[in-house]
Amino acid sequence: IEESGACLPQSFNSLCFPFQHVLEERYRMESKPLGICLIIDCIGNDTGALRDTFTFLGYEVKYFLYPSMNSIIQVLHQIVCMPQHRDCDSFVCVLVSRGDSQSMFGVDQTHAGFPLDRIRRMFMADACPSLLGKPKLFFIQNYVVAEDQLEDLLEVDGPAINGVEPKARQPGPCTIHREADFLWSLCKADVSLLERPASSPSLYLQCLSQKLGNERRRPLLELHTELNNSVYDWNSRVSAKERYSISLQHTLRKKLILSCK
Repeated sequence: IEESGACLPQSFNSLCFPFQHVLEERYRMESKPLGICLIIDCIGNDTGALRDTFTFLGYEVKYFLYPSMNSIIQVLHQIVCMPQHRDCDSFVCVLVSRGDSQSMFGVDQTHAGFPLDRIRRMFMADACPSLLGKPKLFFIQNYVVAEDQLEDLLEVDGPAINGVEPKARQPGPCTIHREADFLWSLCKADVSLLERPASSPSLYLQCLSQKLGNERRRPLLELHTELNNSVYDWNSRVSAKERYSISLQHTLRKKLILSCK
């Protein structure tokens, strides 16, 4: 299990706290719903369990199965601009797709991938001020396609993805950094896991759903540490091609418990 997070830019890394960082003050988690939970699933093995879990936790779940790249971009823009964020206490985004080490693919796979870091930037406080000071949680399952397979999947001269980020809005006086209050949990696995006769749910997302559903009154970072242990145990018993690699980074400033009860 990797705990580095090398996929993130240096500016984000410099803000990230170590796992041992003690957070005493709690985020407010009282709104109804607690927030929007966006699920974009290009694989189709996990949406049902994720939808049930986050609905149970008190989120308004919006899920999109098998979207193309253009659809993913449109959905992200729509979610960023939703006025409901003003009245909610948090935001969750779950992404499940094939991809390379830095990007996700839509089901059409005719683009060179959409950078994961660009998705994160779309929800920073200067681009989405209604989420300023509120926890923004990203759980990503990326089935990584080897470089020598990419040429078979992608059109080399496919259209570039430009101008997809919302324009940063001019913020008023504020002491909260625009990159604060993020949790970025990225799990990578070999794409060959999807080629087995009976495709099964992601172990990472399956453990996440179980932890959140059964122990929602515990701090999220504690639950993620136990999720790491479950994945590590799995990895110790399977071949290299079947292993999952998790990287977690966060800029949370307070203790986070995903329960309003």
